[in-house]
Amino acid sequence: MNSASPAPPKSRNSRFIPFFLILVVAVVIGFTIRHFKGKPYATTEERRWEVYFSKVNGYNKVNSLESRLVAKLGLATERIDAALYDLDSEPIANALIDAHKRDVKVRVFTEHDNINDKNGGKESKIVRLQREGIPVRDDGDNEGYMHHKFFVVDERYVWTGSYNTTYNGAYKNNNNVVWFDSEPLAYNFTQEFREMFILAEMGRSSDPHIPFPHITLNDGTQISTYFAPENDTISPLLKEIKSAKKSIYFMAFSFTHDKLGKAMRDQYKKDIPVEGVFEKRQIDRYSEYESMQKAGIPVITDDRPGAMHHKVIVIDEETVITGSYNFSKNAETRNSENLLIIKGNKDIAQAYLDEFNRLRW
Repeated sequence: MNSASPAPPKSRNSRFIPFFLILVVAVVIGFTIRHFKGKPYATTEERRWEVYFSKVNGYNKVNSLESRLVAKLGLATERIDAALYDLDSEPIANALIDAHKRDVKVRVFTEHDNINDKNGGKESKIVRLQREGIPVRDDGDNEGYMHHKFFVVDERYVWTGSYNTTYNGAYKNNNNVVWFDSEPLAYNFTQEFREMFILAEMGRSSDPHIPFPHITLNDGTQISTYFAPENDTISPLLKEIKSAKKSIYFMAFSFTHDKLGKAMRDQYKKDIPVEGVFEKRQIDRYSEYESMQKAGIPVITDDRPGAMHHKVIVIDEETVITGSYNFSKNAETRNSENLLIIKGNKDIAQAYLDEFNRLRW
C-alpha cells in the first residue's frame, strides 16, 4: 500500500505573505489611531437641539431659563465648563456646587468686574463657588468684557445665547438660549474655554483656530462657530445679510455697528423686507436706530420693563444668527464673545420668528 506523498515544503515567499499582511494591517490600525486621536469627534452626528426663551410675564419657575439650566447641569457626570459674564443666581450656583460634590469637574471663567456682589454686601456667588473648592478664574482688568454666557457639559452638550445667569436674566429680561447635543460643537467651546482659563494665566491670547468651524447634524442643521475677537466675525455677518433674498428680521439689545446697519439698509433699498426691534434704553447717537428709521425701515423700540436683551438676526426665515455677540464694534474687536450661524433648520428659525413677532406686537 502506497503512502501519500509528503507535501512540498513552503517557499520563503509563501511564508512571507501572511507576515506582510499582518504588518500592513498593523500599520493601518496604528495610522488610524494616530489620525483620530487628533480628531476625537466626527463632524456629522445625529444629535438633538432645543431653543428656549425667558418668561418675563411674572415669576414662572417651572419653565424659566434658570430652572431649565439647573436641569441641564444635573445631567453632568464628568465635567462642566462655564464661561459666565455674570452670576447671581442662587439655584445655578447650587447646581454647580452639587455637581462639584458628586465629583464632576467644574471650572468657571468670569468677568473680573462682576466677581464681587454689588447688592447689600452679601457674599457673591463666585466667591461662594471658590469657597466650595471650585476653580474660578477671571479675565483680569482688561479693557474689553468677558461677555460669554455658555456652558459645556461632559464635552458633549453646549448651552449658549444671550442669557446671563442672573435673576433679571431669567425673569425680567427677554433672552434666548440654544442647547445642542453635539460633540464637535462642544469641542469648539471646550477649546475656547481652555484657552481663556489656561492661556490667560500665561498672558497669551486665544488661538483663532476652531477645530470644527462648520458642523452638519444628521437632520441637516448646519452650525458655524465664531469667537471674537480672535475670529473675523464681521465678514460672515455681512455675507449672510447680503445673501438675503426674502427677509431680514432682527432683535438687538445694542446695534451700533455701521457696516452691519449699512448692509441692512442696502438690502432694504433692493426691496428686501427688513424689520427690527431695538432695546429702547440702548438708543443713543451711536445706535443704528435713527439711520434705519430715516431709511424707511420699520423698526420699533421695546420699552417694556426689563431689557430686550436678544442679539439675533433671522434671514430668509431659515438662517438664525445668535450668541452673546451684540452688533457693535466692541463685540467685534474687544470683548470675548461667541457667535453661531445656524442654517438648514426651519423649526429653529420659526422659534425665533415667533419670538420676534411676540415682541413686535
